[in-house]
Amino acid sequence: MRHVSGLDRPWIQWTLIALAVVLTIATAAEAIALRRSRAAIEAARTSEMNARLEQQRLEIELRRERSARESLVARAPAPVPDVPPPALTLTPVVRHGATPPPPTVEVPPVDRAIELRLLLPRNAAASLHDFSIAVRTWSGGENVLSRRGVVRRLSTGERVVTALVTGDVFAVGAYEILLTAASAPGERGETATYEVAVGPAAR
Repeated sequence: MRHVSGLDRPWIQWTLIALAVVLTIATAAEAIALRRSRAAIEAARTSEMNARLEQQRLEIELRRERSARESLVARAPAPVPDVPPPALTLTPVVRHGATPPPPTVEVPPVDRAIELRLLLPRNAAASLHDFSIAVRTWSGGENVLSRRGVVRRLSTGERVVTALVTGDVFAVGAYEILLTAASAPGERGETATYEVAVGPAAR
């Protein structure tokens, strides 16, 4: 074997050893990086597969919910059209009689909404506002209902004050309804009085 000249020098030997160490470290680092890259790719594939499975599950649930809604809609009864509440229209009385008025209104269900319509007197000032009503028994004057802020409006050329009440206000008996309003700041006064009687078999 031919002897290579110069390899017996120490600095050359240490240089070769250093190069070998560097190549070894570089190879190990490349192997680690390749392993990490493969692990990241595998994790990305797993995540993508899980996302697809989750999307499929959500689509299946959505189809089930849609089918259930369609089934419920098909079995649901037809919607009931909105019906306005019955109206009780009263005109002002000129004088309070000695006896209560005869029944003119049948006893309503206690939970039924009733639109109470009070026609304003013809001579009522147009500036009246902030109306309130008080429903009292005709004979004893016991207060049954008090309400402020009822609505005034024009209806077919007539000036009307309206308020929604329920049927439990008008049990069997005669009633007096007092309408008051404000005509100026700090001034309130009686505007009109109304009467109504409720009976089990009114005609």
